[in-house]
Amino acid sequence: MRRRMSLRLFTVGVLTGGVMAVAGAVVASCGIPAPGGTSDSRATPVGSGIVVSEGHGWTRQQVMGPLPAPGTCHFGHEGDGGNDGGPAMPDRACTPGAVDGAVTQANLRQTLCRKGGYTDSVRPPREVTDAFKKVTRQAYSTPGRSSDYELDHLIPLGLGGSSDSRNLWPELNVGDPGQFDHSNPYGNNAKDGVESRLHTAVCSGEVGLAQAQEAIATNWFTALTRLGVAP
Repeated sequence: MRRRMSLRLFTVGVLTGGVMAVAGAVVASCGIPAPGGTSDSRATPVGSGIVVSEGHGWTRQQVMGPLPAPGTCHFGHEGDGGNDGGPAMPDRACTPGAVDGAVTQANLRQTLCRKGGYTDSVRPPREVTDAFKKVTRQAYSTPGRSSDYELDHLIPLGLGGSSDSRNLWPELNVGDPGQFDHSNPYGNNAKDGVESRLHTAVCSGEVGLAQAQEAIATNWFTALTRLGVAP
Protein backbone atom coordinates (compact mmCIF):
# COMPACT_ATOMS: atom_id res chain seq x y z
CA MET A 1 0.00 0.00 0.00
CA ARG A 2 -0.26 6.23 8.77
CA ARG A 3 0.15 9.61 7.77
CA ARG A 4 -2.24 11.51 5.53
CA MET A 5 -0.82 13.28 2.51
CA SER A 6 -1.82 16.21 0.33
CA LEU A 7 -1.96 15.86 -3.39
CA ARG A 8 -1.30 18.45 -6.06
CA LEU A 9 -3.18 17.66 -9.20
CA PHE A 10 -1.22 18.02 -12.37
CA THR A 11 -1.11 16.59 -15.84
CA VAL A 12 1.88 14.55 -16.93
CA GLY A 13 3.08 15.21 -20.45
CA VAL A 14 5.84 13.19 -22.05
CA LEU A 15 8.61 15.46 -23.29
CA THR A 16 12.05 14.77 -24.66
CA GLY A 17 14.26 14.47 -21.61
CA GLY A 18 11.61 15.00 -18.94
CA VAL A 19 8.09 15.36 -17.62
CA MET A 20 5.92 18.48 -17.81
CA ALA A 21 3.88 19.08 -14.65
CA VAL A 22 1.08 21.62 -14.72
CA ALA A 23 0.06 22.58 -11.19
CA GLY A 24 -3.59 22.53 -10.25
CA ALA A 25 -5.54 22.63 -7.01
CA VAL A 26 -4.12 21.26 -3.78
CA VAL A 27 -6.41 18.75 -2.11
CA ALA A 28 -6.23 16.82 1.14
CA SER A 29 -7.44 13.38 0.15
CA CYS A 30 -5.81 10.48 -1.67
CA GLY A 31 -9.15 9.72 -3.32
CA ILE A 32 -9.22 12.82 -5.53
CA PRO A 33 -8.09 11.88 -9.05
CA ALA A 34 -5.79 13.80 -11.33
CA PRO A 35 -7.30 15.18 -14.55
CA GLY A 36 -8.02 12.22 -16.78
CA GLY A 37 -7.66 9.81 -13.85
CA THR A 38 -10.08 7.41 -12.26
CA SER A 39 -13.03 9.07 -10.49
CA ASP A 40 -14.04 7.97 -7.02
CA SER A 41 -17.32 6.54 -8.31
CA ARG A 42 -15.36 4.09 -10.43
CA ALA A 43 -12.72 3.09 -7.87
CA THR A 44 -14.14 0.65 -5.34
CA PRO A 45 -12.18 0.12 -2.09
CA VAL A 46 -11.59 -3.53 -1.22
CA GLY A 47 -9.42 -5.24 1.41
CA SER A 48 -6.51 -3.37 2.94
CA GLY A 49 -7.33 -0.17 1.09
CA ILE A 50 -6.82 -1.76 -2.32
CA VAL A 51 -8.84 -0.08 -5.07
CA VAL A 52 -10.29 -1.50 -8.26
CA SER A 53 -9.10 0.73 -11.06
CA GLU A 54 -10.80 1.48 -14.34
CA GLY A 55 -9.49 -0.93 -16.95
CA HIS A 56 -5.76 -1.53 -16.90
CA GLY A 57 -5.15 1.79 -15.09
CA TRP A 58 -3.55 3.78 -17.90
CA THR A 59 -4.19 5.62 -21.14
CA ARG A 60 -1.79 6.26 -24.01
CA GLN A 61 -0.90 9.58 -22.37
CA GLN A 62 -0.52 8.76 -18.66
CA VAL A 63 -1.23 6.45 -15.78
CA MET A 64 -4.62 6.93 -14.16
CA GLY A 65 -5.38 7.87 -10.56
CA PRO A 66 -4.23 10.67 -8.24
CA LEU A 67 -0.65 11.86 -8.61
CA PRO A 68 1.32 12.63 -5.42
CA ALA A 69 3.15 15.92 -5.05
CA PRO A 70 6.92 15.94 -4.43
CA GLY A 71 7.97 14.95 -0.92
CA THR A 72 4.55 13.72 0.19
CA CYS A 73 5.30 9.97 0.30
CA HIS A 74 7.58 8.18 2.77
CA PHE A 75 8.99 4.66 2.77
CA GLY A 76 8.25 2.32 5.62
CA HIS A 77 10.43 -0.64 6.58
CA GLU A 78 9.28 -4.14 7.42
CA GLY A 79 9.49 -5.31 11.00
CA ASP A 80 10.84 -2.20 12.69
CA GLY A 81 7.97 0.23 13.06
CA GLY A 82 8.83 2.27 9.99
CA ASN A 83 12.48 3.00 10.79
CA ASP A 84 15.45 2.10 8.60
CA GLY A 85 16.78 -1.42 8.84
CA GLY A 86 14.26 -3.68 7.09
CA PRO A 87 13.12 -4.14 3.49
CA ALA A 88 11.46 -1.03 2.11
CA MET A 89 7.68 -0.82 2.01
CA PRO A 90 5.63 1.77 0.09
CA ASP A 91 3.66 4.50 1.82
CA ARG A 92 0.16 3.03 2.22
CA ALA A 93 -1.45 6.44 1.80
CA CYS A 94 0.29 6.99 -1.54
CA THR A 95 0.46 3.38 -2.70
CA PRO A 96 -2.31 1.20 -1.24
CA GLY A 97 -2.40 -1.08 -4.28
CA ALA A 98 -4.83 -1.24 -7.19
CA VAL A 99 -6.19 -4.12 -9.21
CA ASP A 100 -7.70 -4.59 -12.64
CA GLY A 101 -11.35 -5.55 -12.12
CA ALA A 102 -11.34 -7.55 -15.36
CA VAL A 103 -9.13 -10.21 -13.76
CA THR A 104 -11.10 -12.54 -11.49
CA GLN A 105 -10.74 -15.93 -9.90
CA ALA A 106 -13.23 -17.26 -12.44
CA ASN A 107 -11.27 -16.21 -15.54
CA LEU A 108 -7.66 -16.89 -14.54
CA ARG A 109 -7.13 -19.29 -17.44
CA GLN A 110 -8.19 -16.62 -19.89
CA THR A 111 -6.21 -13.82 -18.22
CA LEU A 112 -3.07 -13.96 -16.11
CA CYS A 113 -2.62 -17.76 -16.26
CA ARG A 114 -3.16 -18.14 -20.00
CA LYS A 115 -0.64 -19.81 -22.26
CA GLY A 116 1.56 -17.36 -24.13
CA GLY A 117 1.61 -14.86 -21.28
CA TYR A 118 -0.55 -12.00 -20.08
CA THR A 119 1.48 -9.13 -18.65
CA ASP A 120 2.79 -7.75 -21.94
CA SER A 121 -0.78 -7.30 -23.15
CA VAL A 122 -1.68 -4.97 -20.26
CA ARG A 123 1.64 -3.21 -19.57
CA PRO A 124 1.67 0.52 -20.44
CA PRO A 125 4.16 1.81 -23.02
CA ARG A 126 7.64 2.78 -21.87
CA GLU A 127 7.10 6.50 -22.38
CA VAL A 128 4.17 6.43 -19.94
CA THR A 129 6.02 4.48 -17.25
CA ASP A 130 9.21 6.53 -17.65
CA ALA A 131 7.23 9.72 -17.14
CA PHE A 132 5.49 8.46 -14.01
CA LYS A 133 8.71 7.03 -12.60
CA LYS A 134 10.03 10.59 -12.38
CA VAL A 135 6.84 11.72 -10.64
CA THR A 136 6.88 8.95 -8.04
CA ARG A 137 10.61 9.30 -7.38
CA GLN A 138 10.03 12.97 -6.59
CA ALA A 139 7.09 12.06 -4.37
CA TYR A 140 9.21 9.56 -2.41
CA SER A 141 12.33 11.80 -2.52
CA THR A 142 14.54 8.93 -3.67
CA PRO A 143 18.30 9.50 -3.77
CA GLY A 144 20.68 8.00 -6.32
CA ARG A 145 20.25 7.09 -9.97
CA SER A 146 17.00 6.22 -11.69
CA SER A 147 18.51 2.88 -12.73
CA ASP A 148 18.84 1.97 -9.02
CA TYR A 149 15.03 1.74 -8.84
CA GLU A 150 12.29 -0.27 -10.45
CA LEU A 151 8.93 1.37 -11.05
CA ASP A 152 7.22 -1.45 -9.22
CA HIS A 153 3.61 -2.60 -9.37
CA LEU A 154 2.87 -3.24 -5.69
CA ILE A 155 0.30 -5.83 -6.78
CA PRO A 156 2.10 -7.16 -9.86
CA LEU A 157 0.49 -7.43 -13.26
CA GLY A 158 0.94 -11.18 -12.92
CA LEU A 159 -1.48 -11.12 -9.98
CA GLY A 160 -4.05 -8.89 -11.65
CA GLY A 161 -2.55 -5.59 -10.52
CA SER A 162 -3.19 -2.46 -12.56
CA SER A 163 -0.92 0.39 -13.64
CA ASP A 164 -2.95 2.97 -11.70
CA SER A 165 -0.80 5.49 -9.82
CA ARG A 166 -1.94 3.94 -6.53
CA ASN A 167 -0.21 0.69 -7.45
CA LEU A 168 3.16 2.14 -8.50
CA TRP A 169 6.17 3.07 -6.35
CA PRO A 170 9.97 3.37 -6.78
CA GLU A 171 11.45 0.15 -5.38
CA LEU A 172 15.19 -0.01 -4.77
CA ASN A 173 16.77 -2.93 -6.60
CA VAL A 174 18.20 -4.89 -3.67
CA GLY A 175 17.81 -8.42 -2.38
CA ASP A 176 17.83 -11.91 -3.86
CA PRO A 177 14.64 -13.07 -5.63
CA GLY A 178 15.77 -16.68 -5.16
CA GLN A 179 15.11 -16.24 -1.44
CA PHE A 180 11.38 -16.35 -2.25
CA ASP A 181 11.23 -18.49 -5.39
CA HIS A 182 13.77 -21.30 -5.51
CA SER A 183 12.52 -22.49 -8.90
CA ASN A 184 12.81 -19.07 -10.58
CA PRO A 185 15.62 -17.12 -8.89
CA TYR A 186 15.69 -14.31 -11.42
CA GLY A 187 14.82 -10.63 -11.19
CA ASN A 188 16.12 -7.24 -10.15
CA ASN A 189 15.19 -7.42 -6.47
CA ALA A 190 13.84 -9.68 -3.74
CA LYS A 191 10.20 -8.74 -4.37
CA ASP A 192 10.44 -10.17 -7.87
CA GLY A 193 10.79 -13.60 -6.29
CA VAL A 194 7.64 -13.08 -4.22
CA GLU A 195 5.75 -12.05 -7.32
CA SER A 196 6.79 -15.05 -9.41
CA ARG A 197 6.12 -17.53 -6.59
CA LEU A 198 2.65 -16.12 -5.92
CA HIS A 199 1.80 -16.15 -9.62
CA THR A 200 2.63 -19.85 -9.69
CA ALA A 201 0.63 -20.45 -6.51
CA VAL A 202 -2.45 -18.66 -7.86
CA CYS A 203 -2.36 -20.39 -11.24
CA SER A 204 -1.90 -23.80 -9.62
CA GLY A 205 -4.80 -23.24 -7.22
CA GLU A 206 -2.54 -23.23 -4.18
CA VAL A 207 -3.96 -19.89 -3.04
CA GLY A 208 -6.81 -17.67 -4.18
CA LEU A 209 -6.27 -14.56 -6.28
CA ALA A 210 -7.81 -12.11 -3.78
CA GLN A 211 -5.79 -13.60 -0.90
CA ALA A 212 -2.54 -13.23 -2.85
CA GLN A 213 -3.38 -9.64 -3.83
CA GLU A 214 -4.18 -8.67 -0.24
CA ALA A 215 -1.06 -10.34 1.18
CA ILE A 216 1.43 -8.73 -1.19
CA ALA A 217 -0.22 -5.30 -0.89
CA THR A 218 -0.15 -5.45 2.92
CA ASN A 219 3.47 -6.59 3.28
CA TRP A 220 5.28 -8.09 0.32
CA PHE A 221 8.13 -9.41 2.48
CA THR A 222 5.86 -11.61 4.62
CA ALA A 223 3.27 -12.47 1.93
CA LEU A 224 4.41 -16.06 1.37
CA THR A 225 4.59 -16.79 5.08
CA ARG A 226 1.12 -15.34 5.72
CA LEU A 227 -0.33 -17.54 2.97
CA GLY A 228 1.61 -20.66 3.94
CA VAL A 229 3.40 -20.80 0.59
CA ALA A 230 6.89 -22.30 0.57
CA PRO A 231 9.56 -20.54 -1.58
